[in-house]
Amino acid sequence: MRFFKYSIILLITAFVLNACVDPDTTNLDIAGMFSGSSPRIKQRFAQSQEYNNQHGFATIQAPVDNYNVYVHTDTHVRKTTRNIETFLKHFRNDTIAPLAVHLGDVIDAQTNWERMMHAYQDYPKNPNKYDTMMVAVGNHDIYFDQWEIYRSYFGTASYYFIVQTPSNYRDIYFVIDSSEGTLGVDQMRWFKDLLNWSDKQDFRHKIVCTHTHLFKRDNSQTPSTNYSLEETYELLDLFSKHHIDMYWCGHDHSREISIFKNVECITVGAMLDYKSPAFYMIANMGDEIDYRFIQVDKYSNP
Repeated sequence: MRFFKYSIILLITAFVLNACVDPDTTNLDIAGMFSGSSPRIKQRFAQSQEYNNQHGFATIQAPVDNYNVYVHTDTHVRKTTRNIETFLKHFRNDTIAPLAVHLGDVIDAQTNWERMMHAYQDYPKNPNKYDTMMVAVGNHDIYFDQWEIYRSYFGTASYYFIVQTPSNYRDIYFVIDSSEGTLGVDQMRWFKDLLNWSDKQDFRHKIVCTHTHLFKRDNSQTPSTNYSLEETYELLDLFSKHHIDMYWCGHDHSREISIFKNVECITVGAMLDYKSPAFYMIANMGDEIDYRFIQVDKYSNP
């Protein structure tokens, strides 16, 4: 009885706090905050593998050896897409950037998918360059049972892709589904096999792209969307053992850069329209990886 009472108090408190920060409380998935979202990771991974088996994995041709990757996250699209449009303008005007990556929480509620896709698909492309967008799934992208919508647009949430340069350098990017705060047994097994395979290849850089951050400075994120301590340790051990260069993530809306066993873990920070400052990251992939952060909202129209 006492547990039930405290659970009700906790739910009401979460709802009130969210309302204080965000008047649009329809974007709060109470069930998803505490128990993950349907379908669970095992089914999402199986469906991702089905898509991968049918479509394979992409190899992207970079125009130069030291190409740029534009990285953004946590756009949480609602009624506007100002920052996304500014981001796309910068990205598509950069002739050495063949690739952009979104690290999840693309939208806030299911009513915003069409608005988000309109922004990404209809923003004018640069006729002088080829570019592509890769996406990781975030917890908000599967709230309200939205996985099927996400899947209809992007197909898979667990995959890898390779970027090949004119001098035949190859960089591999692993995209993993951490939207539920765990990789799950099947995805973890697949990821380990993939890492073992990558060790036998001649990759210049290895990057992990996902949504959930590894190091928690506070309890601002809900219990259903953070790694357990044991899984964090296991992932960090894998990254070090298999010489992962960087771990790119979002989820926590503030930037954080940590180095653990020679692996650089970067929480990029959010790119929401309705909060400032909003940033994205440009990573220059040369012999070394250099990166910088751009405040996108100072270029966006109010």
